[in-house]
Amino acid sequence: MKIEAVVFDLDGTLTNSIPLTIYSLKEVTRQLTGKTYSDEDILKEFGPVDTVIIRKLVDNENNNIAEEEYIKNFKENFNRFVKPIDGITELLSFLKAKGFKIGLFTGRSMKLATIILDNLNINDYFDVILSGECTAKPKPDPEGINLALEKLKVYKNNSMYIGDFDVDIAASKAAGVISGLALWAETKSEELLDLKPDVYFRSPYEFIEWIRNISI
Repeated sequence: MKIEAVVFDLDGTLTNSIPLTIYSLKEVTRQLTGKTYSDEDILKEFGPVDTVIIRKLVDNENNNIAEEEYIKNFKENFNRFVKPIDGITELLSFLKAKGFKIGLFTGRSMKLATIILDNLNINDYFDVILSGECTAKPKPDPEGINLALEKLKVYKNNSMYIGDFDVDIAASKAAGVISGLALWAETKSEELLDLKPDVYFRSPYEFIEWIRNISI
């Protein structure tokens, strides 16, 4: 097995930013509409990019400032909610040093993805970064992974996608790449192993050891 490129999911895989996303969507909606939503209500809206979700939730005369207020709230509360996942920087550094091409495909908006990557100081590791706005269909459709591989100029057989959720495994399989499950995420579920990802890792360090061994 030869791997030339690794494409990552963002939320839950490189960072645990979903709690902040939920908080900011709830708080800005409350401020602009007076409506109070539960975490479960917000999670049901997930699918479209987050900047589309906030405009849908507000849907009143304040809709024109909804995205701006959401981004502002997300930035202001970032350090309160989001902490780096142990080993992620080491993993990205290892891949970069060994000459792997590194991509990112996330279902969230590019504006928010950039905020996350900049705050974690990992933006420069990626050769290509794609958001949900770059595709017509969200995961589990393989469109985003395929587009990332096209931009990285690598073959599917030599590439893998790493994510933490069922749609990540499904999208990987549909794209024909090696499917990697990040069981280090807060969202981790042993039940996802029933979907038979090609490989799974309980920590970024375990991934480093695996890819080091297959690259020898």
